[in-house]
Amino acid sequence: MSNIQLDIEWTEAASRKIEKLMPRNANKDEYLALPPVECLPMEGDVLFLGPSGKQQPFIVAERQYHHDGDADWTIILILDVPHETH
Repeated sequence: MSNIQLDIEWTEAASRKIEKLMPRNANKDEYLALPPVECLPMEGDVLFLGPSGKQQPFIVAERQYHHDGDADWTIILILDVPHETH
């Protein structure tokens, strides 16, 4: 059985946006609930993250897989802000 770890990375724009949504002293894990590994979002999918009632869209810009040895893997979701069209 594989041991899979999930990491989230942010683009610069997404990092600024999430910092505005979440107080610095807040427990970020409670706002960043993600689906189980078996049904993780793919590139292009949109996630709504943030405190209840203030959730904002973030797009999965990239999904990376890193083999850490033996049965250990890390999946990295790189999140960005959706590009608005006018």
